[in-house]
Amino acid sequence: MVKYENGKRIVSRAITFIDDNILLIERHRLENGNMLHYYTIPGGGVEENESFREAAIRETMEETCCEIEIIKDLEVEDYGSGICHWFYGKYLSGTPTLGGEEKERNNPNNHFKVVLINIKDIDNINILGIGRRLIKECYKEYKSQFWLTFFIFYDIIRLVLLRRRTKICSHY
Repeated sequence: MVKYENGKRIVSRAITFIDDNILLIERHRLENGNMLHYYTIPGGGVEENESFREAAIRETMEETCCEIEIIKDLEVEDYGSGICHWFYGKYLSGTPTLGGEEKERNNPNNHFKVVLINIKDIDNINILGIGRRLIKECYKEYKSQFWLTFFIFYDIIRLVLLRRRTKICSHY
């Protein structure tokens, strides 16, 4: 049973990167005779007795077959018919593939597809809500974490090599 608060559906979404790509769901949906085309961040309804973080992890796994962990709480967005809890997720494993309800409901008038969109193309696609802004903010953090990890690893290797060189030189 999905949670509602003051008549609004409660949902959770996790922004997740795989290399320089953002994990998204591409949608084609027929509405009032018009075919809408847009992208969403994986996520969905929070179930009773489930935390917002747990819902984001579960929904990402169900929709994309990718396992993630939540790194950071981002924002809470009231978008009219619902309230969305946004998170920044870290990709752990899995091959991005459509799964869950979306796979079952997939048809020509309500099409779902898991995609990886390069961050350079983020301004060229239609993303609903505050997703685009949050993707850009998370990507800055993602890249800074990458370089921080790289430099820490580099320093460790340098120290090991320096130590090894010191030991070799001390034998002479």
